[in-house]
Amino acid sequence: MSAPEQCGKSCRHVPFITLSERKPRVWITLSGCNFRCRGCFSFAREPIGEPMTAKQVVALVKNAARDYYDDMPLEEAVITGGEPTLDREYLVALLAQLKEVVCEIVLDTHGYFLDDAYLQELIEAGVTEVMFDLKAFDEQLHEWYTGYSNLRILENIRNAYGKVKLVVNTVYIPGIVDDREIGRIAEFLATLETGEPIDFRINRFRAELSREPIARNPSPEEISRAYAIAVRVLSNPVIGKSCVRERVTGEKRGWITVFPDGTTKRRTRDTYRAENATLRFRKLFDL
Repeated sequence: MSAPEQCGKSCRHVPFITLSERKPRVWITLSGCNFRCRGCFSFAREPIGEPMTAKQVVALVKNAARDYYDDMPLEEAVITGGEPTLDREYLVALLAQLKEVVCEIVLDTHGYFLDDAYLQELIEAGVTEVMFDLKAFDEQLHEWYTGYSNLRILENIRNAYGKVKLVVNTVYIPGIVDDREIGRIAEFLATLETGEPIDFRINRFRAELSREPIARNPSPEEISRAYAIAVRVLSNPVIGKSCVRERVTGEKRGWITVFPDGTTKRRTRDTYRAENATLRFRKLFDL
């Protein structure tokens, strides 16, 4: 019986999972997203890949990790997308099964659906860290960029602080999400920091990967200025990259992409950019 026939409604489309070359870590990409971010760079915004049950995804992770690392459990799994929180029942089931084969589980989300009840259910299922991708602080700007208000997201970030390790990612987009927005986000996060520091990461916009030509790449001076603004009020800001887990790496590395059928492909950041820019990666999924 084919995967779609087995799945019924208990599926998410999975284009691939990704293994780190640096340490036993896996990224699980669940495709499909309700946001329509103008600067989105991910093919996973649409429901591409194979429909897979949570059990099938965990089996793919286990088999790929054993083949590549020859060791279990994995140190960490990052659930990303697309948007992982679209299907609550599926995500809870995936986490509950995944925690048997990984030590730490990280959720990468825009946070729109992650209210207190949902968050508590995910914590009980095994999530240990939540990375909120906060697109903008200004509500009208956020609506223009994503199609949705950010009021629920800000409240969900406020609610998550102190309950789970919290990371907030924001992409610096010149002329759109720049100094003023970075400052307002940093000030908002500073009001929450009553104990453990919030990990605030300022990521660089990549015009060559964007779905729409909305801005250029930020200059090094702009990024440095944004960091200087954030560090005035926060103890833990960093200039980051959305796909990188370590705050400081100091070395180049690649990733092993594992497709639903178990085939693999080694990819570097340059490979990803080239495939994205030329749309060749879409052909892997017959899009």
